[in-house]
Amino acid sequence: MKRALVCMVAAMAIVSYSSSAMAIKEFGETWTKVYAEKSTNEGFKKLAAEAKCNVCHIDGENKKKHNPYGDTLEHEGLTKKNFPPAKFKENPEGVRKQVEELMKKIEDKKAEGSDKTFAERMKEGLLPGGDAKGK
Repeated sequence: MKRALVCMVAAMAIVSYSSSAMAIKEFGETWTKVYAEKSTNEGFKKLAAEAKCNVCHIDGENKKKHNPYGDTLEHEGLTKKNFPPAKFKENPEGVRKQVEELMKKIEDKKAEGSDKTFAERMKEGLLPGGDAKGK
């Protein structure tokens, strides 16, 4: 009985510890369709393909840590909690549209200390939150 209780508490701790902001593949796929695939800048497309998850995350860091672009998206509500994979399965196009709207909503925002908006960076062929390593 005591062992079962300990296991249950441990399982609950693991579940609660997992971040609601961790990326799911649909976030990256949506970003790629909205920005990389529509871009006419081949250098930007190559950079985006190299970066993958580092468009929002930082290479080598815990996935809970984001670059400025990822932090801004999370602040606006782009989290696994708000957009779980099951939600994408129920209504893939509708949910992708909502995610795209959040991404578009922050285009005119700037990372702290930056003189360019996320959209301006992408227009110039740069990733919105940093380099291909997310830094």
